[in-house]
Amino acid sequence: MDFFKVNGYKIKAPTEITVSPEILDKAERTVDGTMVVDIIGMKRKLDLTWEFLSKEDMTILARETKHNTFTEVTFHDNNTGELVTMIARGEGLAYMPHYNWSQGVLMWKTVTISFKER
Repeated sequence: MDFFKVNGYKIKAPTEITVSPEILDKAERTVDGTMVVDIIGMKRKLDLTWEFLSKEDMTILARETKHNTFTEVTFHDNNTGELVTMIARGEGLAYMPHYNWSQGVLMWKTVTISFKER
């Protein structure tokens, strides 16, 4: 079963997926100091963490999110048990290189990224 895709490319399932609402609002103060808040909308924010990613998966993730453009992200929604697709912008890709001596390969450790819905 697929758990995570970016622009149609399957990537290893994240160790942790956190989906949270992000409320878009505009707040201003009136002349007497009262705050007035207009709720513009609500979008989803997706925070992902992988304990380890292979060189191939890391290459796909970095390539598909590096241009600061919108990306199609498909992920497993625990509430419905279904795959959900959203158009989002990836930001904050962070990782540490890790050499696996037993397999003789370079891997990426503690990979994190956030996606904010368009």
